[in-house]
Amino acid sequence: MDQVLIPSDKDIAELKNQVSAIEKRKEYNKLVNTIKQSTHEAFQENMISDGQMQVNDSYQVLKAKRKVQSFMDMIIQRLLAMISFKPIIGNIIAIGLAAFALYYVYHQIDLAGFAKYKHYFGTGIEIFGAIQIIKSGTRSLLLPLIAMIWGGIVAHSLGAHELLFTFDKTFYEYLMIVGTIGLGISVLTIE
Repeated sequence: MDQVLIPSDKDIAELKNQVSAIEKRKEYNKLVNTIKQSTHEAFQENMISDGQMQVNDSYQVLKAKRKVQSFMDMIIQRLLAMISFKPIIGNIIAIGLAAFALYYVYHQIDLAGFAKYKHYFGTGIEIFGAIQIIKSGTRSLLLPLIAMIWGGIVAHSLGAHELLFTFDKTFYEYLMIVGTIGLGISVLTIE
């Protein structure tokens, strides 16, 4: 009963081949996961720094879906990516700071010699805010669209001598123009 079965050389070679195939499959899966992860990280870094206006081709190839997307689905997905909030957070913070500075210039600073310069300071801060809106057009369509739509609606609804947030109709017309320029800039950056 103490018979020891000795496998043949053919059985040993077959087992070695199976072990080798399993190890190769594990190594292949590990390499594929490493490539996917590094490409995903590069893609995310690209989207944060450059914005959603460009598409990374290598990520699209690795992500290849087996089902066919319809043309409208691709357009909607692309538009949603182009109206992203994430790449323009810095621009939004800068515009918020500009609005805060405008409030301070016009309502809080009451120095005697400063009164005649308030308009220049306010105009400078407004120009810096406008530059932020135009700059954000290279990364996302969100701020230029908001500026154009909001400026247009308010400018057309205000009368000649009415104010909204201490700004007259002319300010909102300029805001609409800045939004239009931002959209024009974004047209140049879309790939």
